[in-house]
Amino acid sequence: GDAGRCWSVPLRGDYAKWIEENIIPGYISVKSPLERLDALAEADMIHQSRAGRKMPGLKRYLKSVRGQIPSNSWDDISNVQAKSRESTGYPTQKPLALMERIIKASSDSGDTVLDPFCGCATTCVAAEKLERRWAGIDISERAYDLVKTRLRKEVPPDLFRGEPIFRKDTPKRTDIEHKRQPTKEDRQLLYGRQDGKCKGCMTNFSIRNLEIDHIIPRSQGGGHELENLQLLCGYCNRMKGARPMEYLMARLRAA
Repeated sequence: GDAGRCWSVPLRGDYAKWIEENIIPGYISVKSPLERLDALAEADMIHQSRAGRKMPGLKRYLKSVRGQIPSNSWDDISNVQAKSRESTGYPTQKPLALMERIIKASSDSGDTVLDPFCGCATTCVAAEKLERRWAGIDISERAYDLVKTRLRKEVPPDLFRGEPIFRKDTPKRTDIEHKRQPTKEDRQLLYGRQDGKCKGCMTNFSIRNLEIDHIIPRSQGGGHELENLQLLCGYCNRMKGARPMEYLMARLRAA
């Protein structure tokens, strides 16, 4: 007609295959364009034009499109800003949208999600909203207060019976021999493992300028076992003090 050709009846390609698999069995084997049009019309896959337009159009369903594979760089989710309603003030807080995406991509409804450093409970909240079972662990008393407050606000009120329990009697490991103090051999082994770098600022130092630090502070139950030791320069060690390593890393990033 005088409107010209506006669209062709699909015969090949992904959409024609999707139509055959989901809407019209045997669709691709129909050779005549007019017969395919009749089949599409019978399946209600042709939408009629609006007033003032002469040509009908082919319906296209979003679920027929596979979409793009996500890239390794997720820059469409913004960091939690200090003035954001989501912000709790915790130095390493992750956006709720980020944790929801990770949980959706790596688990199914009913699976169990574990966050061994749950901080301000973002992972716990995301897992609860996505109908996953979950467990959160943290040794920080501040984290306990934030977790309790946030779970009260953002998960069903009947999730807990009473208050979550906070223990100060830190359990002691029984599977290893406890040492009284770090040894000279520990310092030399850590120096080799860290390639002579401070574990905080990652600057190279001679071994005499690096100090042994407890990843989990002694005041929070950390022991002298090698897996709880690291070497820090004097500047990083003073900045970290008796706080967890995440505090130091947040301060260094902000500097």
